[in-house]
Amino acid sequence: MDRRCFIALVGTAAVLPYGGYAQSAKKLYRVALVGANGPQASMRELSITKAFMEGMRDLGYVEGENIEYVLRSTEGKMVARTPPMMAEFNAMSVDVIVVAAGALAKEMMRHTSTMPIVMAVSPDPVADGIVSSLARPGGNVTGFSLQAAPEIEAKRLQLLKESAPTMVRVGYLATKKEWADIDGTSLQIAAQKLGMTVYLVEHSLTNHTEAFKSLESDPPDALIVSNWTSNWVRRQSIFDFALQRRVPVTYPWREYVEAGGLISYGVNLSDQYRRTADYVDKIIKGANPAELPIQLPTKFELVINLKTAKAIGLQIPAHVLAQADEVIE
Repeated sequence: MDRRCFIALVGTAAVLPYGGYAQSAKKLYRVALVGANGPQASMRELSITKAFMEGMRDLGYVEGENIEYVLRSTEGKMVARTPPMMAEFNAMSVDVIVVAAGALAKEMMRHTSTMPIVMAVSPDPVADGIVSSLARPGGNVTGFSLQAAPEIEAKRLQLLKESAPTMVRVGYLATKKEWADIDGTSLQIAAQKLGMTVYLVEHSLTNHTEAFKSLESDPPDALIVSNWTSNWVRRQSIFDFALQRRVPVTYPWREYVEAGGLISYGVNLSDQYRRTADYVDKIIKGANPAELPIQLPTKFELVINLKTAKAIGLQIPAHVLAQADEVIE
């Protein structure tokens, strides 16, 4: 055998075990999922968390093999808990942070300008000063907006009117900021056209005490719940009020109706979180968040809970039921 061929064969054999190991070795990426208001202990059981993880699995990420999830929540204490949380993420060398709210992303931006942050939901990231533009965010934050069109809130009001034609006075359970922005403005314009009155039932970012006092002392004919996440945390109190006072309520997401609410119309959050996985994958593979455009919702749905309708003595008209993507009986 030619001496050079022999040396080449021996050399190849010598590196094969190491080379084979190197091919099979995978980096363990760390992705933090951060909630704003809900309890940290139950985050893994949320449908949105499951949807995100399913999206990651579809892209080839297997928990414990090539990805590790770090589940955290500020539990309504965003300003106090974000700094130590960001210090923890830095120490752990987290690759990407996925946040459940634009406000949380903005708070995190105070503590990092380099760690990639992907918003699964954000009402209006440009107006909120989170990104420079939808097309080119320009910093370390990108993701998905809830702001598809101002007509969403108007549609919720229309659905209430069609479901309970005699109602005139509608409360909007929201923050003062939401009342003044495009959603609240759209709702007020729609109410004028429908000959109805809409007024703000104000809650703060973390406190609903005064809002519930107002609802109990002066209940509206119907109620629209805004998409602020703290409303989801206090959903049972809203359900209890609606049942006790027999008040029809519309919500922004199907998760409310699955938990006992009456009607939801809006963005499919699970779809939003599943799509978020694609951006996390892109960033892991080297994409720059500054150049990943903010994406708008693509899937909307109407969900109606007939059991709840019966409990409050409401007969949902057939033409409204016919519009529903899902009817829970």
